Amino acid sequence: MKMKASSAATIQEWSNNEAEKGTALRWRYTALGGLSLVLGVVAWQAATLFTSKLFFTGPWQTVEAFVQLLRSGELQPQLWVSGQEFFYGFGLAALTGVPIGFAMAVSRSVEAVADPWTSILYATPRLALGPLLIVWLGIGISSKVVLVFLGAVFPIVINTYAGAKNIDAQMKLVAHAFGATRWQQFRSILVPGALPHIISGFRIGAIQGILGVIVGEFFGSRKGVGNMIFAAAETFDTAKMFVGIAIFAVGGLLASFSLRAIEKWYAPWKRTVPE
Repeated sequence: MKMKASSAATIQEWSNNEAEKGTALRWRYTALGGLSLVLGVVAWQAATLFTSKLFFTGPWQTVEAFVQLLRSGELQPQLWVSGQEFFYGFGLAALTGVPIGFAMAVSRSVEAVADPWTSILYATPRLALGPLLIVWLGIGISSKVVLVFLGAVFPIVINTYAGAKNIDAQMKLVAHAFGATRWQQFRSILVPGALPHIISGFRIGAIQGILGVIVGEFFGSRKGVGNMIFAAAETFDTAKMFVGIAIFAVGGLLASFSLRAIEKWYAPWKRTVPE
């Protein structure tokens, strides 16, 4: 009994040490990421010393322009329009892409039908579809929502399919041997096993969705942050252009970090720390 207690204590001590080491490493890499962002902003500001204000604006001038646009009330409607376009399109992509990905993973018939279309449409650049969708759906919100949807849905489908397809076959056999129904296997094995891949699909899809907003608003729109960038370019308002670019960049960064946090919360067993 004493040997068992000693072994258990040793294992517990080792586990605690590994957890502390993992926490320290995560803080270290987080600090490195933050430092790289700070150095990037410093380099951005330093670049203004060697360029004309007509063609380049630094971070502090961009922040000043952002605050001025907020105070004037010009920016809020643009943010509202672009936000609607993104969230409607991305929401539809998530609601559609995850079920299709799972269906492809569990049914060979669905996979045979959907796989070639997924490959074809995913390979088609949104830049080529933008003008066509504007012609079909007009310059309203519908064409932008479709562009966001097309950009986001295929990464979600592909990642969901890959995650569900690569579930360990032994786990499925064990569940089947213990009499688990198909629904129980889907809920307890397939969904948890595919979840990290689904979140990765969401992260890629969010970036592609933001690109869909930009493409749609560049080609045909009266409102939105992308339209604001395009209009500012025509009048050489570089500070306003940088504000719009920074909004899209920060939006993509926040989406990526938020989804990564969700993955760590719901799928902690997939959390890995580089050595």
